[in-house]
Amino acid sequence: MTDALTSGLTLPHRGKWAGKKGCAHETRRLSWLLIPTLWFFSVGVYGQSIPSVASEDQARSIEALVAPPRDSWPTNGGNIYNQRYSPLDEINRETVGGLGAVWRLHLEGSGVGQKYSGEAQPIVSDGVIYIVTGANDVFAIGIDSGQIHWRYNANLDPNISPICCGWTSRGVGLGNGKVYVGQLDGQLIALDQQTGKLAWSVQAARWEDGYSITSAPLYFDGLVITGFAGAEYGIRGRVSAFHAADGSPAWVFHTVPGPGEVGHDTWPQDNDVWMHGGASVWQTPAIDPELGLLYFSTGNPGPDFNGAVRAGDNLFSVSIVAIDLATGDYRWHFQQVHHDLWDYDSPSPVV
Repeated sequence: MTDALTSGLTLPHRGKWAGKKGCAHETRRLSWLLIPTLWFFSVGVYGQSIPSVASEDQARSIEALVAPPRDSWPTNGGNIYNQRYSPLDEINRETVGGLGAVWRLHLEGSGVGQKYSGEAQPIVSDGVIYIVTGANDVFAIGIDSGQIHWRYNANLDPNISPICCGWTSRGVGLGNGKVYVGQLDGQLIALDQQTGKLAWSVQAARWEDGYSITSAPLYFDGLVITGFAGAEYGIRGRVSAFHAADGSPAWVFHTVPGPGEVGHDTWPQDNDVWMHGGASVWQTPAIDPELGLLYFSTGNPGPDFNGAVRAGDNLFSVSIVAIDLATGDYRWHFQQVHHDLWDYDSPSPVV
């Protein structure tokens, strides 16, 4: 764990690449490659303009979100399939030795301290990097200059305590001209993509009840989708969708089913442990737009190491689940560990 989150941008040393076919004019396409570093070098400039999002409809089209990314990285997983694949081939075994730093940036001390960790996947769109720190502060950074276009300070309550594994965030979502951030205090917020100004916020869950948001939200077709962490603190896991325009709720799917719902019979019928059964969602979902389905993986049941009070398979904990994208209705599931007693989780993001 590092004491601060920093980012570095790499480009090839042009001298070393001289004579390599295609390298001289391909450097711009490589300019969004990010690597984590321990560099500390301030280059912060505020008030810079961000390229217009007038082409937002095209950039956020189904085709753009499904295709492997080339000049951008529009979602946490690269595309809505979560494939994390890039077709770029300029960096290979012959050319990797020519990579070198272009700029270095210290994120103004945000997320400094042992309780923070930097786990965010940067989002890249129209020449701008969007990244969030463990303190939930958001930065928009010019990809060519390393200059900070804008910064949003979350100013979280320092007393927030029910966080499993340190203060962290795995990234932001992007779409409809907004940057979407799930916060550790249970808020889901939307920032104006060009200015960083708060567009709307909703209290999606209460941290006082054990909930937090550590996953990167996912935008698609007018919806913002997020999961909730906190299985170690007595939550009832869920995935929720909100309307991107104003943050109003669209649907909610509980990963621990209630009475009358599919899977409720896998929990004891003589107590209310299902109301605190865990099965949190702390990875960004994947989407199949042709089938209209949303896929996600879930964490451990609760309590995690004591199964005496929760006899049964404890659906939908430690499972891969598919639900209807438009309505949140259950479609199918595959449980990887029945009645998990080892806190195994289903930790990998669904592809």
